[in-house]
Amino acid sequence: MKQLTHIRNASLKYFATAVLFLSQTLIWAQETTTTKKTVDVDLNVDDGSGEWYVQPWAWVVGAAIFIIIIVALLRGKSE
Repeated sequence: MKQLTHIRNASLKYFATAVLFLSQTLIWAQETTTTKKTVDVDLNVDDGSGEWYVQPWAWVVGAAIFIIIIVALLRGKSE
């Protein structure tokens, strides 16, 4: 039984080494050597309105909701 465990451990080491070697080979094969193909994409989808968090009304509504939550929490604990 001890020999079987030793053989299994040794074969696992060889298998792990082989998997590591093959994965490194696949990663290395993905690199381009002579020709680099590049794609230049320039997208501009800004309609000029800005993001929602830049708008002043969003800050006012957010502050009002925050104040309402704070007041509700403080009133609930005043028993």
